[in-house]
Amino acid sequence: MNKKQQKEKSIDEMDKLKKEIKETIQEIEKERGRRCFILWKNITPRLVEEVFEELRNTFEDANGELDVIVHSSGGDIDAAYNLACLFQKFGNKKLTFIVPRWAKSASTLLVCAGDEILMSPIAELGPLDPQITQINPLEERFEQFSPLHIQTTLDLIRSEFENGNKELAEGLLKRLQFPLTLGSFIKSHEIAEQYLVRLLKSRMSKTGKLSSSPEEIAKRLTREYADHGFCINIDEARKIGLNTQELKGKILELVWKLFKLNKEKDRMIKEKEEKEIEKTLKNLPPEILKKIIQEKEQETPKEGGVKDDEQ
Repeated sequence: MNKKQQKEKSIDEMDKLKKEIKETIQEIEKERGRRCFILWKNITPRLVEEVFEELRNTFEDANGELDVIVHSSGGDIDAAYNLACLFQKFGNKKLTFIVPRWAKSASTLLVCAGDEILMSPIAELGPLDPQITQINPLEERFEQFSPLHIQTTLDLIRSEFENGNKELAEGLLKRLQFPLTLGSFIKSHEIAEQYLVRLLKSRMSKTGKLSSSPEEIAKRLTREYADHGFCINIDEARKIGLNTQELKGKILELVWKLFKLNKEKDRMIKEKEEKEIEKTLKNLPPEILKKIIQEKEQETPKEGGVKDDEQ
């Protein structure tokens, strides 16, 4: 098979996959009796604009009843709140968020904007403690941390001073950010809590199916989990107090089928991108390609070693 035939085959396979995805969405809509929106991206301000355009152009017949299937690892929390309010407008009568696999971090905030959350047996939500990415000025590298870690660090420094380890405590102090910056990081918790309380009060709380107050749920999601990646499955979500129901029967089969089809679509897109990159690299002048390879080798740790950013 020549390159032209391979390209035509790849295009044909993608077209078939897109068609099957579209047909599966239509089946879900028929089964649920309402329109279904697919959110299969991490959340950014630009995504808000894209979703707005799609809702305006193709969901005018939603009549206030909307399902949103979410698969996202999170993103910008301000954009997530804006997006949540947008979905509430288009689903002003009935709004359900469906999670086949995960809606972590900021996307957890998003799915709390509906009347209920439908989750598969292996679906995951996640804590809402904000993740801060800052450059470490001493080591000139980026670090990611939760504001929850700030108090732990301050307690550690205080303990070292009290135990007479003055040099260690002073060394830790030098690595801290400017106090006002630390204060703004700690304040980010309040932002996440306020967004979540507002969204829960506007919809889910009105169903009478919350087993805890919006304020209690917000506190738990933003402050009571030790790790940002903590698995909040359907049982844990219910313990928190959220109105969550388990996907079952035909709707579970359809949603899971859609999940697998979209995963396959992602795989095909990634494979295509890798081939294009490989083709571009082959066409580069030898001296540039050699330089890229050398830089890559320098980044790769030798056996038994670690990279600088892992030390």
